[in-house]
Amino acid sequence: MTKLNCAVGDIAITVNCHNPENHGNIVSVKSAYGMQGWGKGEPEFTWECEILSSGWLVYDIDGYITTSKEGLIPDHCLRPITPPKNYLMDQLAKSEQMNIDLYETETI
Repeated sequence: MTKLNCAVGDIAITVNCHNPENHGNIVSVKSAYGMQGWGKGEPEFTWECEILSSGWLVYDIDGYITTSKEGLIPDHCLRPITPPKNYLMDQLAKSEQMNIDLYETETI
């Protein structure tokens, strides 16, 4: 059995997308859609997602380009994001960008 990359409730980044415009979007995985055909390939497990970043999900449906803030994304195009320690998932979902100083040092 193949292990899925994501689960319902995950925050994920889009990768390896057919449409390059979709690369790097931050999404919330809302629900499982199931097996869905994508182009001429084999059906793939697909999630219903909502975009959290400022971009759009771009779809090419029979030659017509459409954009949406919610839509289907195949599991192979998602990688879960793990928030930093002590960062609540509710805060992550509401933020536009994480501003964290990775080099901040504590002074005594």
